[in-house]
Amino acid sequence: MAWTYRYFAPLPLLMLAVSCATSPAPADRATEEAAIRAIDEQWSATAAKNDLDGTVGFYSDDAVVLPANAPIATDKKSIRDAWAGLLAPTVKLSWKVSKVEVAKSGDLGYLYGTYALSMPDPKGGPAVEDKGKMVEIWKKQSDGKWKCIVDTFNSDIPVPAPAETKK
Repeated sequence: MAWTYRYFAPLPLLMLAVSCATSPAPADRATEEAAIRAIDEQWSATAAKNDLDGTVGFYSDDAVVLPANAPIATDKKSIRDAWAGLLAPTVKLSWKVSKVEVAKSGDLGYLYGTYALSMPDPKGGPAVEDKGKMVEIWKKQSDGKWKCIVDTFNSDIPVPAPAETKK
């Protein structure tokens, strides 16, 4: 019995030391939310300048974009192609964040908001005006910078009713 006491007597002290050890500091979620909001404002300003390279630079290497009325974009080329038409010199695009939230871990966040888009009518009519909503998911990268990993948007304009067929 003496050998058992000798080996297990320090166990309660070890358990106490482990339980009192400092855990990692929780993320300052308000600071991270402000950081995501600020970088998203930069992103919108970059897109408003029709800067294609700058705009796609806000995505992580493994990002996906789910554009309205188009296939999912899962690589740099398809993401670039999805944006190319939206950033033509005659197009005006901007968006505004409504809400940002960051996970307790501080390394993942999301936001949602609204966008406004104006482009010339390809048939020569008045400019096409679109308003809609968007959702972005952001992930803090190993270098501490936030990058968008999932992006989707869609229009508030109702889909036109199908033309009636004559019988």
